[in-house]
Amino acid sequence: MALYSAESARGWVSFNDGIWEECEVMNSDPTTLQLRITKTGEVKNCPRSKTLFSYRNPSNLEAADDFLTLPNLDEPNILHSLRVRYWAGHVYSYTGPILIAVNPWRAVDIYNLKTLELYKNGNNKGPHIFGIATNAYRALVANRKNQCILISGESGAGKTESTKYVLQVLTAVGENRTGASASIEQQVMLTNPVLEAFGNAKTLRNDNSSRFGKWINVHFDRKGTIAGAEIKTYLLEKARVIHQTEGERNYHIFYQVCGASSTQKMLQDLGLQEPTSFEYTKTCTHAHGHDDAKSFDRTKQALHFIGFDAQSQQSIFAAVSSVLHLGNLKVSENSEGNALLQSDRHLIMVGQLLKLDPAAIQTAMCNRNITAGNEVMVKPETAEKARQGRDALSKAMYSKLFDYIVKCVNTALRLKAEAKTIQVSVLDIFGFEVFKQNHFEQFCI
Repeated sequence: MALYSAESARGWVSFNDGIWEECEVMNSDPTTLQLRITKTGEVKNCPRSKTLFSYRNPSNLEAADDFLTLPNLDEPNILHSLRVRYWAGHVYSYTGPILIAVNPWRAVDIYNLKTLELYKNGNNKGPHIFGIATNAYRALVANRKNQCILISGESGAGKTESTKYVLQVLTAVGENRTGASASIEQQVMLTNPVLEAFGNAKTLRNDNSSRFGKWINVHFDRKGTIAGAEIKTYLLEKARVIHQTEGERNYHIFYQVCGASSTQKMLQDLGLQEPTSFEYTKTCTHAHGHDDAKSFDRTKQALHFIGFDAQSQQSIFAAVSSVLHLGNLKVSENSEGNALLQSDRHLIMVGQLLKLDPAAIQTAMCNRNITAGNEVMVKPETAEKARQGRDALSKAMYSKLFDYIVKCVNTALRLKAEAKTIQVSVLDIFGFEVFKQNHFEQFCI
C-alpha cells in the first residue's frame, strides 16, 4: 500500500447486504477499524470480525479493461470499475477470458461492419462480444477442438442480443466461402426472428425477453467454412401462454398475427382480431419499439427463406389462432354443478382450425373417462376442472408447435453431407424472474 500512499486509506464497507459505501480508514488495529463514511462524514468504529471491508483500488487503475490487472479483485471493486467504465462509455470489460457486459439501454454504434472487420482481422483487442466470438473461431481452427461460449445473466442483461452478435461473427469469419456456405449463413441468421417471434415476450424488465433456453451448434468443415448448424431448446415458459403478469405480454407471435389481421385476409379467415379481443393477450397489448404488423411480415419472410412453404405457414398460423380461440371458450355450470361449454364463434373456429366436431370438443372438455377393468365410465367435470383442461390443452398445443418449428429449422440447417466437423457451441441461458404467481417453469430454472 505504500506505493499509493495518497489513496492507501480508501476502502469500501457494507453494513447492509449488497450495499457498499465508500469510506476512509482513519485508524486500525488487529480487532477494530475506525472508518469515516465518505458520503455522510460519520466516523464509525467497526469490529473486523463483523464488518465487510475491502480496500479500494488506485484511481488510475479503476478503469482497466481487464479486471485481472486490478490489485483488489472483489465484489465492490469490480462493481465500481464497471460503473467507472460505463460512465466513460464502455459497456464491455474483461476478467481474463470472461467478458462482462452492462446493458447500455440505448443504441450504441459499436456493432457495425467496420468494427466486426477489425476484430475479424485481429486489429482490435479491446473487450467486445466480437472479440469473444473471433477468439473462439481462431481456437477452433488452430487447435481443431470444439469450442463453447456460455452466455448468462439476469433478465434484461442483453443475452439475446449477445447471442445474435456471436452468430453474426461465426457466420462471417469463415474462410473459403462458397454459395452453399453463404446460404447456410443467411439461414442461421434468419432463425433469430423466427425463434424470437415464437419464444420471446415482453416482460417487466425486457421488451424482448427469451422465455426459453437454447444451445446452438455451428458446424465448420476442416477448412473453417461453415457447414451447418443445429438448435436445441429447453424449458419453454408454457405458463405464459395462458397467463401474464400485469404489464407483460404473451409471446410476440400472438400480437403479430392480431396486429396484421386488419390487412391480411388469410389471418381474417382464421377469425383473428385485435389482441384485446382474446383472453390470452388482453393483459398488455403493446411493447416499446415493436410494430407487430411489420414484425409479422419479417417473420413470414424468415419462415419462407428457412424453408416453410405457404401451406406450412398457413398451418402454423392456424395453430396459433386456435390457441387464442381456445382461451376464449366460455365454461359455465348447470344446475347440478357440472361443466357446460358454450357454443359460440370461438368454439366453431376451434373446430374448423383443428378439423374437429365442435360437439366432440364440448364432450371432451366437460367430461372425463374412467376405466375400471373392461368398463369405461364417463364422469362430468366441474367448471373449474374444465377450465384447467382448456388451459392445459392450450399450453400443450403451443409447446408442440414450438418444438415443430425448431425441428423444421434444424432440418433446414443440418449438414448437407456426412463429414467430420468441428463446432462452436453457444449456450444462452435465459434469466430467472419471480412473478406474483410462479409456476413449474420458474422452479426448473
